[in-house]
Amino acid sequence: MNQSSRRYLAWLFGVVVIATLVWWESQQRVSENTIKIRADYALSGNLAQYGDWATNGITLAVEEINGAGGINDKPVEVIYEDSEGQPSTAVSAYHKLRNVDGVNYVITYQSSIALAVAPLANEDRVIQMDVSATTPDYSSPDDFIFRTGIVATQLATDAAEQLGNVQRVGLLTINNDFGQGMAEVFKQSYEGTIVAEETFEQDATDFKTQLTKLIAATPQTIWLVGHLKESGLIAKQAQELNVEAPFFSDVYSVEGPDFLTNAGPAADGVVYLAPLFRKENTTEAMADFAQRYRERFNSEPTYFTAQAYDGMVALARAIAECDDDDTECVRQALNELSFEGASGHIDFDENGDVVKPVELKTIRNGEFVTLTEE
Repeated sequence: MNQSSRRYLAWLFGVVVIATLVWWESQQRVSENTIKIRADYALSGNLAQYGDWATNGITLAVEEINGAGGINDKPVEVIYEDSEGQPSTAVSAYHKLRNVDGVNYVITYQSSIALAVAPLANEDRVIQMDVSATTPDYSSPDDFIFRTGIVATQLATDAAEQLGNVQRVGLLTINNDFGQGMAEVFKQSYEGTIVAEETFEQDATDFKTQLTKLIAATPQTIWLVGHLKESGLIAKQAQELNVEAPFFSDVYSVEGPDFLTNAGPAADGVVYLAPLFRKENTTEAMADFAQRYRERFNSEPTYFTAQAYDGMVALARAIAECDDDDTECVRQALNELSFEGASGHIDFDENGDVVKPVELKTIRNGEFVTLTEE
């Protein structure tokens, strides 16, 4: 190689180095001027349906926030991590978001995930906004964790009240933080006799043993708590076993296409409790959200998408009152928030929880309808 070629290569190398440094500095400036939020929940596996709903709600909120100029002139960037519904995976993802991404805000979905991340978030003074967890164990006063979903202490208590005239109830609940929390509150609140109590594992597919034991106990009603796919299979297998006791359940367990697909004809007639979420003839915030959601995704919103949307909006409103690195200020701002959200009124109590009205619903011809609707 002659001297001219060597000079050219040296010049070219210098250009590449300078261009790389300029790009890196620009990326750093972009990063510094972006508010990063980590979303950590199942995007694959049996719980992926929940993750899809959460992602849609968050996406709609972020697009609206950034379309209006961001938060204090900074765009919002959501970094999604697939926990696969496993707490250990969620914890690993959390450490990555802190050590690599330097994120001060995390959105979770699912009781087990919320509980796994919460101690870490509190220790690091990271704001955690859960958009579905029901477990009472997630409630703790004056810290950095919040939720927009209804709490088991309300939902299971209301279920026990609805079943007040039923003297014999059997329990069939998923063996995780969601199921255990709901079962414990129900047992404390129900005044009749619990004739049998059975549990099943997440991702299970055969429930005939539990159903057979419940049949032997002759309950009048079975209180069912699970995830959509397992709950659907339970309804189908109960019909195959000629279980006469009807199921009474909750929105998290049955209101979704995975339940309908797995249950088939057995889905019709299941009665359940759900937070009040009607896309028309309710609050203006709910109706407006439903219309924007349809226009964006060409599909109907669910209560779960509304909860995720509200979680993102709540974070944005609180961060707007502060320096986005000052999570103590954001925590206080969240405690002072009060607004009509897509999923109902958002007003966090001292535990970071919300209380919302509920209604009875049922499944009729494959549709989720208010029980009084014809």
